[in-house]
Amino acid sequence: MFVNIMSWHEIISNRTPVRTKDSTGFGYVAGEYKDSLVVIEGKIVSHEYVIPKDKIEKYDGRELSLKMRHDEMNSDYEF
Repeated sequence: MFVNIMSWHEIISNRTPVRTKDSTGFGYVAGEYKDSLVVIEGKIVSHEYVIPKDKIEKYDGRELSLKMRHDEMNSDYEF
């Protein structure tokens, strides 16, 4: 089940920060692809991830929190 978010467009255009379950900053939302979000981590050397929306724990109006820890972000989600 997806977190009820009124406007994915707003989250994308604001480059909303993403945080993992273990409170690690994990980049920002850069786009949407089907039922997933494209998240970019890193500034100089960046990695792109496609994160299913059902992996989102909550949105507090400022950042998205994921249901996964940072060490769980592996090649399954890397784009």
